[in-house]
Amino acid sequence: MSRFIFQFSNFRYKYFFFLLAGIILSCTSFSQIVRNNYSLNAIDSSLKDDSLMKSEILPFKIKTDKIMNEVLAYSDQVLKGNQPEGLLGDFMSDLILKSAKEHCADTCSVDMCILSNSGMHNSLPKGNITRESVFQFMPFENEMVVLYIKGSDMRDILNFIANKGGIPIAGLRMKIKNKMPSEIFMGDKPFDENKTYTIVTSDYLANGGDNMTFFLKATKKINLGIKLRDAIINYLQDETKKGNSINVKTDGRIQIVK
Repeated sequence: MSRFIFQFSNFRYKYFFFLLAGIILSCTSFSQIVRNNYSLNAIDSSLKDDSLMKSEILPFKIKTDKIMNEVLAYSDQVLKGNQPEGLLGDFMSDLILKSAKEHCADTCSVDMCILSNSGMHNSLPKGNITRESVFQFMPFENEMVVLYIKGSDMRDILNFIANKGGIPIAGLRMKIKNKMPSEIFMGDKPFDENKTYTIVTSDYLANGGDNMTFFLKATKKINLGIKLRDAIINYLQDETKKGNSINVKTDGRIQIVK
């Protein structure tokens, strides 16, 4: 899945861009781009005399602001990525693994989650986490995919993690020595090359993104049809309903040793 996305100085402007594009295209039978001059104008009350602004865009902006400013949860600390292990990576991989297990239920099992640091664009703030915070953190439309990987092919994955110096994982514990994996546990059991393991990841990574071509060796692939971003939002809302704040602690799931 394409990870390309328009970037503006204000994240919400992309919604207004799509709205304007729809209005223009609906009124045009054929067009050809001969020159593209781009400029960004703030969408605010300074344009109040414009009839299109008053009738179409301002109501849309008000509605969008209300949605994006919604507070989903409260975090006790800033969640940032780090290596070999970070608060943000642990938070993300744990909740995606939890969500995948819930949605698989009796139809499939999920042993672990493997993600990529590059897929998380921002940290999550201390204090109120809004819907906009989540969209900025996870702007892509990537969905959760469960992959069945033979134990013999897991070696390539473990070597990749070790060579990278750690990436976001859950359901897997390992140590890295001289950029090689050691003392590997899947859950609470030692790694067994004769077993088949199930991994939840994003469809982008499942298709070989971020050089994770080893995922293409999967013997079975199940697309859960759930966006990673939606899983994050649902988790945050559930924790708030339970009266919980977001509090993450690293647990040594990846350690670099001498």
